[in-house]
Amino acid sequence: MKKSLLMLTVTLLAFSSCKKESEQVYKIEYSIGCTDCEVIYVSGQAGTQATEFNQNSSWTYSFNAKKNQEVLLLAYNTSSTPQGVTATIKLNDAILETRTTYCPISGVSFCVDTIR
Repeated sequence: MKKSLLMLTVTLLAFSSCKKESEQVYKIEYSIGCTDCEVIYVSGQAGTQATEFNQNSSWTYSFNAKKNQEVLLLAYNTSSTPQGVTATIKLNDAILETRTTYCPISGVSFCVDTIR
């Protein structure tokens, strides 16, 4: 009986030590700064790309990402007036990357990073 109990305990310990750790989830939030922009971004854990037209500084998008996932945000000035364009990626509410570009013609800001 003691031998069976010991074998059961050892087996349970072996299986519990092999249990896969749950993957950590990271909150990603995109935002832009412009009056009229085309926005291209990675929209989720599957790495799907999305595009939205005629967006402004009130545009934001958030999703949950996994470790080693690439996050990407591009904002392109589509208004008829030159302006600075800002693209910001936040990781768990802290700025991961932000870029502002002042270009008299196009005004493109591009941010890309990999979750580590």
